[in-house]
Amino acid sequence: MLKKQRKSSIRNQKGMAVFEMIPLLMIIVLFVNFSLGFFGAIHTGILNSISARNYTFETFRNRANLTYFKNTDPNAVSKEFSKAGLRLHGSTTENENNSQNWLATTRMIDFINSDNRAAEITGTDSSTHNKTREVPDGRNTTVGVNPIWIKTTYGICLNASCGS
Repeated sequence: MLKKQRKSSIRNQKGMAVFEMIPLLMIIVLFVNFSLGFFGAIHTGILNSISARNYTFETFRNRANLTYFKNTDPNAVSKEFSKAGLRLHGSTTENENNSQNWLATTRMIDFINSDNRAAEITGTDSSTHNKTREVPDGRNTTVGVNPIWIKTTYGICLNASCGS
């Protein structure tokens, strides 16, 4: 009777592909996660641009004089833009109900939510939004990049001193 020869388990190649696929699956999941996050940010920017442009053209309505907010409203005299010298229209964040604050829309880079969302708390803080304009050395090093801030505005100058 022939005796079966035992093969060494070190030379056995069965099941090794599973160990090779685990890092590849992690990379694919991360790639899909960030791809969906960036898609959401770009899509939000496009939709905000459409809404800001639509609101701008709605309020301008082929008017020759853009100093006043509306021509038909009797209270429009209180809303005039000659002191500012420009008219600016844009879209605000969908999370803010108060019309006094004009915060940027935030979108996360990573699509899948994790438990530690410190970026959401610091990203929607109004004091953080105000610090972005105070850049001492020409480079902002205090505010992170997650979440992405999207603020689209359209405007027009009412006089020649608008840009200065």
